Amino acid sequence: MYTQTIFELSQEAERLLQLALRHLETVNGLPGNVTSSAETQYAQPGSAHALGTQQGTLNNELRKITRLEMVLAIVGTMKAGKSTTINAIVGTEVLPNRNRPMTALPTLIRHTPGQKEPGLNFIHVKPIERLMHELQDKLRHVDRAKLALRLEMDKDMNALLERIIGGVAFEKHYLGAQPIFQCLKSLNDLVRLSRAIDVDFPFADYAAFEHIPVIEVEFVHLAGLGENAGQLTLLDTPGPNEAGQPHLQKMLNEQLSRASAILAVMDYTQLKSISDQEVRQAIAAVSKSVPLYALVNKFDQKDRNSDDEDQVRAMISGTLMKGFITPGQIFPVSSMWGYLANRARHELNSNGKLPNYQEQRWVQDFAEAALGRRWRTADLDDVTHIRHAADLLWEDSLFEKPINMLLHAAHANASLFALRSASHKLLNYAQNARDFLDFRLQGLTVAAGQLQDNIVRLEEDMAQFEVRQRVVSEEINHEVEQAMDAAGAFIAGQQQEILTLIDSRFSHDNLQAMSLAHGADLRWSQQDDSGALILEDEEQANRLLSIIRSDCESTAFTCQQNIIRELSLRFGQLETSLSRTLDDALKPIEAHVKEELHRAGFRTRVTLPVFQSGSLQITLPQWFNGAVATEDLPVGSLRGGMRETVSRWLNNPNWGWDDYVLTKTRYIIDVNAIKARIVESVSTFCAQILKALALQVDVSVTAGMVTFFAEFSQSLSGLQKNLQESLALRQQHQSTVNTLCQQLTQCLATVRWIEEDARLLRDDIQTLFAAEQR
Repeated sequence: MYTQTIFELSQEAERLLQLALRHLETVNGLPGNVTSSAETQYAQPGSAHALGTQQGTLNNELRKITRLEMVLAIVGTMKAGKSTTINAIVGTEVLPNRNRPMTALPTLIRHTPGQKEPGLNFIHVKPIERLMHELQDKLRHVDRAKLALRLEMDKDMNALLERIIGGVAFEKHYLGAQPIFQCLKSLNDLVRLSRAIDVDFPFADYAAFEHIPVIEVEFVHLAGLGENAGQLTLLDTPGPNEAGQPHLQKMLNEQLSRASAILAVMDYTQLKSISDQEVRQAIAAVSKSVPLYALVNKFDQKDRNSDDEDQVRAMISGTLMKGFITPGQIFPVSSMWGYLANRARHELNSNGKLPNYQEQRWVQDFAEAALGRRWRTADLDDVTHIRHAADLLWEDSLFEKPINMLLHAAHANASLFALRSASHKLLNYAQNARDFLDFRLQGLTVAAGQLQDNIVRLEEDMAQFEVRQRVVSEEINHEVEQAMDAAGAFIAGQQQEILTLIDSRFSHDNLQAMSLAHGADLRWSQQDDSGALILEDEEQANRLLSIIRSDCESTAFTCQQNIIRELSLRFGQLETSLSRTLDDALKPIEAHVKEELHRAGFRTRVTLPVFQSGSLQITLPQWFNGAVATEDLPVGSLRGGMRETVSRWLNNPNWGWDDYVLTKTRYIIDVNAIKARIVESVSTFCAQILKALALQVDVSVTAGMVTFFAEFSQSLSGLQKNLQESLALRQQHQSTVNTLCQQLTQCLATVRWIEEDARLLRDDIQTLFAAEQR
């Protein structure tokens, strides 16, 4: 790559970052400024609060630039398979898997050539030590039995309790997979324990990248590729609201905003769930300045009725992510298959064989995935066969494509990713600082009386906003209630239609017609009073059942798709309607605020936030398991033939024959039992979809409205605060005002230089990226 050019660009980025940090320090020192005060969740761009959040981000970018480090943040819900995905990307097991949240603290996994055995560095351990001392004091007065009612007391938690009571501290360095697993599990259990006994976990002490745990290990897929100018690091992030910890949403947003790129791990089986939506919203908040990629995990669970790769990419890109990501940056995969294949191939290359499957559970998982459920112990001893099976499993995992297109590219261009991240963060800072300083300078040129009038009018607008908020909430609740009533009636009608169609499918004539339509003139010996079909041949029974299954599943799938499509359309229209209701109610306030401020000489950004609701996720039930029963019947006595002849020869008509019973197997398809299962499943399905719909609409609309109103209210409050601060400054002695005007003008000039140079830096980096892709 262009080593000298990269060096020069990194020097320029470092200069601009240091200049921006000095500039921020100057802005913080201006009279009446509060940019270093507490952050707020809904900071208005250009406000003091928004500017105050920038210092940590700029320092983090400066640290990354000095190392030319590209940080790829891995984000996903608890059950999406983040840890398994990271293990598959790295090529060996560096993160433990447990059926509970496993990322209470963000963790860095850094590619370190030559580091075959993973090592964990946890230098900033002091806050954890203070926490353990506090927990030690608390535990002396806690009833273990009562604690067990609030906390799952497994062996790991019991070991942690003994460790705390015994005063055993965390180490700063751990070498090897098992010590690392134990350390990370203990950290996560500390979060659960702290919450259970009302002790604050020191999350704020781990906001900066240099303070969080770091695992150093050579990524198997990057071994032998040589060193580049930059360094690739993965960031394992906490999912939003994992383990009922709402503060994790704030931590997630902070970590994502500081990453060089984002890799979203999405659960193929839960693509439209509420928890998955929360992750998408967190990603969307930073996607304009951070490159975005997605792995759609658990794609091995796809069946013949599921969306294929192209359909999944199109749905995520166009519908779920609303254009924030292109289809070419979305990769359906099976992380578990990729991890198992990697692990098996690593063991074969290192040791020439797999470990004992009775000692290491993953070997059993690999054997079942690669060889099938009926694998034999002897199969594991055939190294050539196992190596081939591992290669095929890796191929089936679909991980080769993202490894080549994402991991290798990220490694080769890590320095460019780090530079691009720095340029975007610099531009973001410069634009926020310019808006803030410009607003503050304008406030000093407006008469005090005019400022007071603006504050009074804005307070009137805020009061009007509260009134309209109540009215709009009632209107929206009424619209949602009507939509749910209509959806209930529609689902009930669809349920009856499905049952009528299924019932018609099981008539004797229709079953025969289906057989002929599939090219099989299947005949059954009889149909008893219960409606069961009785066949003499097993192959014929299975063929007929396959035809019935195919027809019923096709009918149910078509009806289900109609339900999903219709409900998605209805609630897509509802979302549009609700957005229009909100806009119609609040646009006049927005326009009035802008008009008043513009008349007073202010240029400001007051915009309505975007309202979004949730989606649906439905799965088909299984109806045909064990649908063919066998029955052994005694064959009736045969008259004549060899038996009678032999008996007559021996002058003993019943000689020995009654001791032996001849039997014949027949195969029974209990049609009524299948119909009963389908009826029950359809009824359950319709009840569940209505319940899930009600829950998701309630959560989405409620959460959407709360966020919408909170963001707009915060915008108005931020404007009010800026005006009040401007008034306070304007009322000072004129000489003080003149001095401050000069300082603001100088700060504005500096930040415009930073913005211009940062834009040039970004353009140069984009040119290099384009050259690398050719």
